[in-house]
Amino acid sequence: MDTDKKQGDSAATTDVGESHEQVAYELLIRTASRLEAELNRVFRPFDLTGATYSILRILEAAGRTGRSCGDISEHLIAEVPDMTRLLDRLERLEYVQRERSSIDRRMVKVTITDRGKEILAGLREPVLECHRQQLGVLNAEKLGILEELLRLVLSRFREENHASSGETTRIQDKGVSL
Repeated sequence: MDTDKKQGDSAATTDVGESHEQVAYELLIRTASRLEAELNRVFRPFDLTGATYSILRILEAAGRTGRSCGDISEHLIAEVPDMTRLLDRLERLEYVQRERSSIDRRMVKVTITDRGKEILAGLREPVLECHRQQLGVLNAEKLGILEELLRLVLSRFREENHASSGETTRIQDKGVSL
């Protein structure tokens, strides 16, 4: 199976007998790792990572009401092991602020500061440009197909989560032929 050699990445060459699923998984992880490394170079001057940038975007969307740590975790792109540590860093940078509820002391509300909003505003175009560079080899149609394929794979996890909680999930077909 020389699928990877066709892509010009000899490091991705697989052993005979590996399944298409295994090859696809390895290519997906390798690609995600490289995409993340490039994006982190954009964030580095601001002492951010992909996770902390995502937190700022979530908080910006929440507005003045902010979000609890649990709410932030649910909206993150990728799972993070230590939300408290990430929020500590963002607070030290004065990008977010935390406030304990006067009604329930266990509840902490996190909001983005004006400085955090300024950082996000300054990063919008560099982040978009990074994504354009990263995925520029794909035209709009291929990007749409890639998005649909990834949503299809992710839907399996949503189905499992909903099934375990007694809910049902409906996969929406956007008309892309697979």
